[in-house]
Amino acid sequence: MFHTIFYEPLYNLLVLFLNVTPMHDVGTAIVLVTCVVKALLLPINISAMRSQHALKKVDKEIKKIREAHKKDPQVAGVKMMEIYKREKINPISSIFAILLQIPIFIALYLVFSKGITADADSLYSYVTFPETLHTYAFGILDVTQKSIIVGILTGITAYLLARRQAKDMVIEESKKGEPTFQESFQKSLKVQIVYVFPVLTLFAAAFLPSAIGVYWITSNVLGIFQDYYIRKKHLNR
Repeated sequence: MFHTIFYEPLYNLLVLFLNVTPMHDVGTAIVLVTCVVKALLLPINISAMRSQHALKKVDKEIKKIREAHKKDPQVAGVKMMEIYKREKINPISSIFAILLQIPIFIALYLVFSKGITADADSLYSYVTFPETLHTYAFGILDVTQKSIIVGILTGITAYLLARRQAKDMVIEESKKGEPTFQESFQKSLKVQIVYVFPVLTLFAAAFLPSAIGVYWITSNVLGIFQDYYIRKKHLNR
């Protein structure tokens, strides 16, 4: 099922772009595939950011409910769901947006890790693999090989995207002096998102075929513009 739902559509989309790009350039084809994937995920990401923004607005109300019903979490849950319904918040939309990107990334990794070769069993009947293929993206980068430069660029773009996405994670300091578990967890999560994840991304991209890094860099750059667009167009920020 994974092969049919994720791998085959992405593989055939890549091959289609390889057929129409000048010189059958792999780099250009990867950028175009990334743009299509981002466009398809845009409605889901808009919904996720709207929910995050709405959750932030009702955060104090949610905290009061949790505090008032410490000993009865079921009542707290019901009251919180009432708030979500009133404000039209989908609390799991952000998780869904993240989870959906995991199989897409795995599928793209499988496509690129094979060296972008003709896979007759996965090609649709109306798609033909180009007779000649230039594995040098933009004429300078062999996407079948690993590259430390691609890894560094991936890490930098991942950091810039993470900083934008994490700037809404405002952590309120406890008035009691001693930080609560939730505050400590939020601080730790923010550090991991902004610093640890980009470093891990850098090393991963540096030791994987450069095609993965080209996809990652393109995705990160588009993610930055997408974040700016959603904030200005849909959140008025």
